[in-house]
Amino acid sequence: MSGELEEVLAEVKAGKVAPLYLLWGEEFLVRKGADELVKALVPDAAMGLNHAVLDAASPREVAQELATLPLFPGRKVVLVRDPEFLAPKKGRGDALGKAREAWKSGKRKEGARRLLALAARAGWGVDQLDPSAPGAPSLEDWKSELDVDLAEVDLAFLKEAAAFCREERVSAPEGDASALLELLQKGLPKGHALVLAASEVDAKSALLKFAKDEGWFIERKVAARHKDLDLSEIAREFLAPFKKKLGAGALEQLKERVGGNIRLLQSELEKLAIYANGATIEAADVALLVHHAREEEFFELSESIQKRDLRGALDYAEDALGQGTHALQLLGAVASIIRGLLENRERLGLYAQGAVPRSFDDFKARLFPKIEQEAKAAKGRAPHPWAAFLSMQAAARYERRELLRALMACAEADLELKSSANGKLVLERLLWNLCARPA
Repeated sequence: MSGELEEVLAEVKAGKVAPLYLLWGEEFLVRKGADELVKALVPDAAMGLNHAVLDAASPREVAQELATLPLFPGRKVVLVRDPEFLAPKKGRGDALGKAREAWKSGKRKEGARRLLALAARAGWGVDQLDPSAPGAPSLEDWKSELDVDLAEVDLAFLKEAAAFCREERVSAPEGDASALLELLQKGLPKGHALVLAASEVDAKSALLKFAKDEGWFIERKVAARHKDLDLSEIAREFLAPFKKKLGAGALEQLKERVGGNIRLLQSELEKLAIYANGATIEAADVALLVHHAREEEFFELSESIQKRDLRGALDYAEDALGQGTHALQLLGAVASIIRGLLENRERLGLYAQGAVPRSFDDFKARLFPKIEQEAKAAKGRAPHPWAAFLSMQAAARYERRELLRALMACAEADLELKSSANGKLVLERLLWNLCARPA
């Protein structure tokens, strides 16, 4: 069945437990909903014994855990976060980023298994992961087979992960969901339940069909485009524990300030709920306490320019103009991004003689101390090491003369826009000249 989280929680509290709960949509909302559902299914006293959380597990491993009886009688819940076996092969989010994030946070085995599961969708194994290995898939292969754009930092991660997999004998989790599906169809032990928290789901998945037919399918999506974004239901959900509501114009103010950053939305609503004296949070409260925080939108533009992704930059500009963003505001963002790239291009030449750092460890050991000294001399604040590393990798994709020409082009575009030129055409020409790779 398909339903809302509140409906499902009400059924659980009434004692009705389904074999499968599949939550799909925006990552923060999905994880939050899954945690609420697990707490409703498993009492606090039994949480440590009758609750299992699996990351990067195969369907067979999930089935084995699900079929195992708990230490003490009662319900047992297995929670699987971001299951790779549910994700589509293409048209998905940053699957490589999830693997890299787990790797960076110290969960190396999970990161390696997520990476292997992703590669397995193209028929690649451990031997094909290392980009420097003979016969390894090219950057074009990763794009055509898995819709993944590899950056310089990804190549280093792939090489390290491949070595780790060989040394630790880590193998790819099976993607075949038949063992898990067979268990669900046969019937779980009484009181057992599976919760799948997924930000991406293959529409043809048999597990999705089973959730709709025999369990619960709970959609927790938000619109990708700002103009289509509706935060009303999410805001009501977050404010319910405080028994407060948003007054006229307050939701619109919030939307303009936080955009689709749901984690930030919750934080800001909690702050507003504590601040507001009455039962209603007014637009003036939002204007006073919530700063503009839609950096993630300009981050998309920055990422496209850094990768020289012309299509991504053009799509962003068209969408932003369609939402009412002034062309001069977008031009300011582009100019700021170019200045950042030029600054890091200068650092690359000054501190590394133009040679791109081989790895993050190499960068952190040789170059970052010099960046810290530079910031200290200027009485400023040094950037985060990882962010500085990525910025230098991005700057290496441009020649210094290209960035200088781009700054001059920004000045010319500024004059054109202030002379009533067509904003869309001016920005498109600027982005085309900036992102197009030299012949």
